[in-house]
Amino acid sequence: MFVRSCSLSSWSSAGAAAVAARAPANPPPLPSSPAPTPPKPGPRSMASSSVGAGPEAGRVRVAVVGDVHDDWILDEDTKALHFLQPDLVLFTGDYGNENVQLVKSISDLQFPKAAILGNHDCWRTHQFSEKKVDRVRLQLESLGEQHVGYKCLDFPTIKLSVVGGRPFSCGGDRLFRPKLLSQRYGVDDMAGSARKIYDAAAGAPEEHSVILLAHNGPTGLGSRMDDICGRDWVAGAGDHGDPGLILFTTMFQPPSSYSFLKQLLHMATSADLEQAISNLQRETGVSIPLVVFGHMHKSLAYGGGLRKMIAFGANQTIYLNGAVVPRVKHAGESSAAVISTSRSDGLQGSGSTAPTSRAFTTVDLFDGAVENISEVWVLVSGAGAELEEETVLYKHPREHV
Repeated sequence: MFVRSCSLSSWSSAGAAAVAARAPANPPPLPSSPAPTPPKPGPRSMASSSVGAGPEAGRVRVAVVGDVHDDWILDEDTKALHFLQPDLVLFTGDYGNENVQLVKSISDLQFPKAAILGNHDCWRTHQFSEKKVDRVRLQLESLGEQHVGYKCLDFPTIKLSVVGGRPFSCGGDRLFRPKLLSQRYGVDDMAGSARKIYDAAAGAPEEHSVILLAHNGPTGLGSRMDDICGRDWVAGAGDHGDPGLILFTTMFQPPSSYSFLKQLLHMATSADLEQAISNLQRETGVSIPLVVFGHMHKSLAYGGGLRKMIAFGANQTIYLNGAVVPRVKHAGESSAAVISTSRSDGLQGSGSTAPTSRAFTTVDLFDGAVENISEVWVLVSGAGAELEEETVLYKHPREHV
């Protein structure tokens, strides 16, 4: 699959010009010729199995790998992905506490992919060193153009572009690792971060739909403990979404004055995000069917409950949290054993040969619109893989399970 990387550096020129050139019409159907993908096994037994044969007739499958937290073995996850047959794989970050070997293993995965680094991926590194190569830099070098922080990665054969949010995010109303952001990206505040994301989105081809990939989701999606970005580690709960994504979605015209930026910063805590995305789509013509993130784990820290993993926005935008953690279950082991034995280095061939179940979230799109979302567990045993469990989270038209 041919991939083009695009990243705009100036809001005032390239970003505004790209926005002005857009027409608000819906993106055209996807091409009928399938993209080259790795060899695929026989038919799957899934609710949306007819959608998994590549971009035929506008159909595309995306597999989301939520927060890894050291649960990744290249051989085993490759078998599972061959079974799922995705056209694109998205990684939401938090691969480990600066686990360079695991990130290198992910970069070796032979599927079209895009990734972003999370807060655990800069766990010990507060700023880049001039004297030595730090582990954050090594992870970024391993991923190369597949790390989409503040840029746009185009996948022309499936008419999709992945736009990355702010790297290293851990939610809330402050920048995490501000020295890293300033040194590498020139970002010093939320408004600057939002502008970088907007410039990247404005650079996507007009005929492409855009998937926004971030480590933490946006604010405005609920403040209950079990909401998609709700705080589950404090008794009072609260919204732990990223206000920078609100600023991104409100930038549908160039900021011309300090008062406008001040208004945006106010909107970061009070505006309806879904309406902001609606404004972006209406004014620029960008089609954003899906916003993908992780960070906020499905299993709640208090109460033993489960988090809502999808939310709905305007113009058919769906917000998806892929952080099913831990994402690997070992056959015949207790929960405690799973946690203690899952700290592999992510290298090919590492870990036990015993059967494992591996979690993914699959998203099936048709003509640029989300048609089905499922949380799936794939049982990998020996050379084979099979579906162990599927939970349908969404099925068009909005049959929310």
